[in-house]
Amino acid sequence: MMPKPAEMVSFSTTLTKPTKELLERFCKKRGLRINHLVERAIAELLEDEMDKEIIEERELEETVAWKKRA
Repeated sequence: MMPKPAEMVSFSTTLTKPTKELLERFCKKRGLRINHLVERAIAELLEDEMDKEIIEERELEETVAWKKRA
């Protein structure tokens, strides 16, 4: 679900010229808006990093052996 316009914020970043040109070509070829691609990439990266943290925390948990049925 797309956020309401009031929930949108903007920020700026600095890219090297070759990266910006590559991003523009990539988006143009695929019919994507740069803002959409950047937001999606950030969201996916954040989700992946949070998943890694959960996995690392779980790996430290004590394991419990399953009881065998008689």
